[in-house]
Amino acid sequence: MAWFGHQMIDPIDIETRFSNEDAFSQLASIFTEPSEEALAQIDRVKGMLDQLPDREADFVDLYYFRKINQTDIAFIFGVSQPTVCYRLKRATSRIQFLLQLPNITRPQLEEAMSGFLADPLDASIMVLMWETTCQSEVAKRLGVTQGLVRHRFIRSVKRMRAANTLSELADMFDTISENLNILREVKRPSWDSRITHVIN
Repeated sequence: MAWFGHQMIDPIDIETRFSNEDAFSQLASIFTEPSEEALAQIDRVKGMLDQLPDREADFVDLYYFRKINQTDIAFIFGVSQPTVCYRLKRATSRIQFLLQLPNITRPQLEEAMSGFLADPLDASIMVLMWETTCQSEVAKRLGVTQGLVRHRFIRSVKRMRAANTLSELADMFDTISENLNILREVKRPSWDSRITHVIN
């Protein structure tokens, strides 16, 4: 167990919740001293909270790290318990996706892409696809069409594969292409706005 704030966190619990693999084999006694790897995993997950939508990050912090139950979280935020459950599942999927990616910073990726891709637009597309996983968001930020983003993204990944120099990054972009929009926050219209829309 490890102390975070005033709460004890079981690293095995965090590792289990955010693992893509069957974690039953990793279960250990609560009296087992957590490994450095397990503690590093907790730190990495905590560091990813700022990549989640604010509400999901709050839910993950309260539920997984502060051990507050879903009903109490729902009361605090004035939402239903099923909403908390749904957002926690969504947050877990996002964190599992992020854990699959290599531990790379934006400046490192920018340097790698600008050093490999001659066109600055291609480099920008790749960095923004890593950051957002959303073709339409990248298109909006760059003022281009979504079709152009998709075409340039696919072409750049093929170039990386052919060059055999950035295979780890090509694998990362393949993972992104298999999980498009996973980091995108979809805002549902409020009940009032849906009623207004139907009435009008």
